[in-house]
Amino acid sequence: AALSSSVLCQVGRNRASGVSQVSGTMAKVSYDLCIIGAGPGGLAALSAVMEPYSHDQLSADQATRAAAALRDRKAATLPRVCVVDPAPWLATWMARFKALEIKWLRSPATAHPDLFDALSLQGFAYSHGRDGELFDSGAGDCKEVRALQEVSGGAWRLPSNALFQDFCHALVRRLPHELYKARAKDVRGSDGNFVVDLDNGIQVEASAVVLALGVPGPPIMPAALAGLPEHLAFHTDWNGGAGLSTLQPRERVLVLGGGLTAVQTAQLAHRRGCQVVLLSRRPLTTRHFDIDVKWFDRRRTQGYLFDFVSLPTEQRLRMVKETRGGGSVPKMYMEDLMARAAHGGIEVLCGEAEVLEHDGSRVQVRIADRTYCFDKIVSACGHRPDCASLPPVAEVQRRWPATVHGGLPVLSQDLQWAGLKKLFVIGALAALQVGPDAGNLMGLRRAAQIVASALDLRGWLRETGSVLCNVRGNRFAALDDSSDDDSAEDDGEAQGGDTRKSCEGSTDERARSVSGSTACSDSMLPTSEDDDDDDWKPQ
Repeated sequence: AALSSSVLCQVGRNRASGVSQVSGTMAKVSYDLCIIGAGPGGLAALSAVMEPYSHDQLSADQATRAAAALRDRKAATLPRVCVVDPAPWLATWMARFKALEIKWLRSPATAHPDLFDALSLQGFAYSHGRDGELFDSGAGDCKEVRALQEVSGGAWRLPSNALFQDFCHALVRRLPHELYKARAKDVRGSDGNFVVDLDNGIQVEASAVVLALGVPGPPIMPAALAGLPEHLAFHTDWNGGAGLSTLQPRERVLVLGGGLTAVQTAQLAHRRGCQVVLLSRRPLTTRHFDIDVKWFDRRRTQGYLFDFVSLPTEQRLRMVKETRGGGSVPKMYMEDLMARAAHGGIEVLCGEAEVLEHDGSRVQVRIADRTYCFDKIVSACGHRPDCASLPPVAEVQRRWPATVHGGLPVLSQDLQWAGLKKLFVIGALAALQVGPDAGNLMGLRRAAQIVASALDLRGWLRETGSVLCNVRGNRFAALDDSSDDDSAEDDGEAQGGDTRKSCEGSTDERARSVSGSTACSDSMLPTSEDDDDDDWKPQ
């Protein structure tokens, strides 16, 4: 049932294919939208602005009428979009998963960057004979969400990393855009007439800009590690995860952190034959997702979000930190960790590390009243929110100053920067407006929808020319008497009859659309992605 619903939901979606990589030394080019960042957030933004509508935002009846109206609607001109990133699509994401040898995503199959249909990843798996790459982690067994349709339909299973990447690359190939493999140095100009300066000398003109930068700031290296050389102490993300590849058998490794990435790092080192100490400042917490399950119940999520945005900014920041709780570990990882610890090779401790000395090849560390000697120390403590440390945000902040709390910018309700109408921020930097899961895939989905709505790219869904084709607006606006002329009324009836015929479509078409739309419109589920400690990245 999940397969048929997802496949049928593809009715009317954008089928154009047009990814192209821009090279050369062109001085200046113009676009309707420039997306800075080619990670999951950038892909979600691209999907949101290119798809004609989203089942996430339509009821079953609205989805039926949208599909019918789109079939008979004159082809609209798609916005011209470019994406700027020094690396290919999802390169940072893939490097991190590869470095940690992560097989499964933490979030369910409804969390992905395809904004047309929340069930499309599940449909992709079935249509390619890869349903075996959807893992039931037991996340849907808790009583709070057990009754949800998407749980019983299998949409809460976890996709494999390989499946997710193939799905995303297929999405990239389908959505028309131009990719600049360069770094954005600055965003300047005026609202609605921006110029993005790239480090290869190209200047991109864009009517609107979306900052989709991933992590909210620099990696956290505990103060105790200050002064240690990089080959002895490094962050999990250092040099694209290259530090993790240097772990050798029989080395003694200290891993700092209390979330999923810390546990994954400890497991990786143990598989490599290392003797591992996992040190966290508090006991490890077991949880399927990195925020409470109450945020995942779509029947109540809007209420939680309303309460969140109604709070003063300082309280929102506090709520983000409290909701995320400093990191957590899913049950399957915790069970594996405890099994490894029971058989020796991993020691799990709580406390603080004090570096005593190092000789260039090893580090002496005191933990509680015991002294250890380590060959390597790995920080898995996430990233510190500091928007001013991220190019080109630093230049944006200098040019258009925004209020900043806890390293995060205060945005408008439409995720706009400092009073501008066409400069948007999505991802972890938007946490004060989007909520605790802003940096995770479901938070990215919500943020991308907000951007598409603010740009009014789906205004055609509110067209009032006819009752049946007006999907989201006042369906009865077309019935308003605008003339007392009987002949004009007769003409309108005749035209209305033609419109009704084209919008309704055949009975079979309507039946197919209904059967496909119902599941899709019920499948939105705010959840969270692989994330740990204070790390905001959407794993």
